[in-house]
Amino acid sequence: MPDASTPRKYDDWRAKQFDREEDAAYLFGFYLVKHCRDEAIATLPNNSTPKTKAVVEKAVDTALHNVCDMLEGFWRLEAGPNHTVSLVLRIQVLDVKNEVIETADISPCKLDLPIGYQ
Repeated sequence: MPDASTPRKYDDWRAKQFDREEDAAYLFGFYLVKHCRDEAIATLPNNSTPKTKAVVEKAVDTALHNVCDMLEGFWRLEAGPNHTVSLVLRIQVLDVKNEVIETADISPCKLDLPIGYQ
């Protein structure tokens, strides 16, 4: 299995449902790192000290891990005294005509969401 830094292309996704959901989750992890973590880290000034960079990277990593924990159903999310909510992450694969050809719900509680780095 490639890691989240090199997710499988859709045509290479595996056949079994759980495996396809895992392949979709790795794609999510790839884009979470590329568009959230890397973009956040890139906003640091060039003259930032290594200590400052380390503190910012730790804060961003903690935030992204917590987002994944919420999607995985790790915490009870209350919506008032009599209700709770779960967050759902759905991956939709689109064809060249921008039409949905496959969907995969990968949260909550389907699998541990990989976020591309540990």
